[in-house]
Amino acid sequence: MGLRELKKVKTRKLISDIARDLFIERGFAQVTVAEIAEKAEVAVTTLFNYFPTKESIIFDREDEIDTEILTAIRNKKKDHSILDALHKYFLNSKLINPPNKRIFSEFMKLVRSSPELASYFRGIWSRYETTLAKEIQNESGANKTEAECIAKLILEGVNFACNSASPKDALNLTFKILKNGWNK
Repeated sequence: MGLRELKKVKTRKLISDIARDLFIERGFAQVTVAEIAEKAEVAVTTLFNYFPTKESIIFDREDEIDTEILTAIRNKKKDHSILDALHKYFLNSKLINPPNKRIFSEFMKLVRSSPELASYFRGIWSRYETTLAKEIQNESGANKTEAECIAKLILEGVNFACNSASPKDALNLTFKILKNGWNK
């Protein structure tokens, strides 16, 4: 990565981190884009070059996660199933192993407390479901409905795990049930 690209990545991360901290401290609706830009020492127009909406500012990894999910499937070992590859990916991801658990917990509370952020998050998750279903269909030969169903179940399980008191245990249980079924 060149110097210019590295600077863009750092600026994007800085803007996102500042916005997250302000939103957690004061609430999403109480913080303006102009405030975020001022604290990040960028123009509002520059901020909007990095993020198309106020809601998107704190979801700075949304495209990265989408790509990582697909890469986990595409790079899976021949003797591993799609479920094995996704289980391994999510188990090691920042969604289940956040670098700072306190900030991640506050972030998730913020998302749940703001209708705008909750709606935006559901949109991201829906996009992940769509791209995951297409990849599952391509990789496995499953029909469209089956691929959509399994993608939804996987991501709902991941969402459940992210909000669980014990994310790793919840994720492991999710994939155990997906692999083995539930016969009770």
